[in-house]
Amino acid sequence: MRKRLISTVLSVGLLAAGAAIAADPPPTSVSGVVISSGPPPKIYLSYPAEGATIPSGILVLKVIFDQTMTADGWSYDKTPDAGFPNCLGRPRMLADKRTFVLLCGVDPHQTYAIKINAVSNFKNADGRSAAPLVLHFSTDDPGVFYMQDALTNAGVASTDAPIMRWPDPDAGKTTLAGQAGN
Repeated sequence: MRKRLISTVLSVGLLAAGAAIAADPPPTSVSGVVISSGPPPKIYLSYPAEGATIPSGILVLKVIFDQTMTADGWSYDKTPDAGFPNCLGRPRMLADKRTFVLLCGVDPHQTYAIKINAVSNFKNADGRSAAPLVLHFSTDDPGVFYMQDALTNAGVASTDAPIMRWPDPDAGKTTLAGQAGN
């Protein structure tokens, strides 16, 4: 009986201690900390595709991420092993919020490489940065002379209106012809 009484007292004491612990919930917020869930964003489709040979002329470079991205961050850069196309300074995000397009010109019979997210500015809606990726492609004879043909080649429809706005002229980074931040 005595062992049973001691056991009961200990059990009640432990239950009371547990109730006291449960009465003090853990903090629900932490200042200055962002906790991202899920995998980082990655490019799952591009035009041109990795290693592709495309006609030279006008190119709409397109990258599609597997997650919703932020419109104000992007990054393209040169690599030491190949040429860099002659591109406009800023890409545009399309209405799906996962696709970026960048208007470029490419010369015939050249090899190109573009480092995408060179300085980790492509980020998803939670602020998580995409892993850098190097896209390699080459060009053939001249063949794309009209913007509509370049859009068609990239799979961009006239209904894919850009939604990107640029309140900050320094948002994102592109290296063009050796000049950073264009």
